[in-house]
Amino acid sequence: MDLKTRKKEKVHVTKEDIKRGLKELGLKRGDVVGVHSSLGSFGYVDGGADAVINALLETVGEGGTLVMPSYSTNRENVERTQREIELGITWKSKILPYDPNKTPCWTGTIPETFRKRKGVVRSPNPTHSLAASGPKAEELVKGWNKLLESDGYILLLGVNLGCCSAMHLAEKQVQLPSHVLEKIEPPSELLEKYGPDLGWPEWDIGYGPYPDFVKMEEPCKEHGMMKTITIGEATVKMLRLRELIDLYAEYLRKNPDLFYDIK
Repeated sequence: MDLKTRKKEKVHVTKEDIKRGLKELGLKRGDVVGVHSSLGSFGYVDGGADAVINALLETVGEGGTLVMPSYSTNRENVERTQREIELGITWKSKILPYDPNKTPCWTGTIPETFRKRKGVVRSPNPTHSLAASGPKAEELVKGWNKLLESDGYILLLGVNLGCCSAMHLAEKQVQLPSHVLEKIEPPSELLEKYGPDLGWPEWDIGYGPYPDFVKMEEPCKEHGMMKTITIGEATVKMLRLRELIDLYAEYLRKNPDLFYDIK
């Protein structure tokens, strides 16, 4: 499908449309916000990813800070052994050299465009870097915990909470029951082979079931924490990270099986 056809068939969204929507959500000057996004969810955005980024920057102003996941593509998938599959390894990748100024990210067109901008700071984490712009950028790229400490927001542009890596922060507040821990913590055989971090930063190895963060969307709405609007064709949501983490921790304590596919 060529550009003219795409423009005809999709809803058109402008930078001003996005700014109006962000204002309706309650985003304002000086705010600190972590952004997860899908450019294609809007329809056809005049100006593309840059228009979305400009709308965000103009909304929070010079005193606000944006941070986005810029998780990198510098990995080479390696076939798991049969024994590793039996032990619960879900993927295995060799981590390749990483350059924060050059290594692309796989988290979408908006963060990939954002990380290349002049003045944007990107962290040295070789797999899960963050990119940020604003007065708190240097601090926020150190980890999602810094967004939490800054009492920041999570903004979901056409995506759901499944993208929100910051939700892992709740797990540190909760003592999960043994039947869950035995499924999500690597067995001694893997720890002996790869070490406590499963080979990181040389290897990126997935183990065990991943929590289903999307199941927190309805509780967040029921508690009045998540405001939702539509911009173009995109469903856009915003909530304060502190409230999200506290509520998720509460749900994890009560019913951890809801979030982990334990078989």
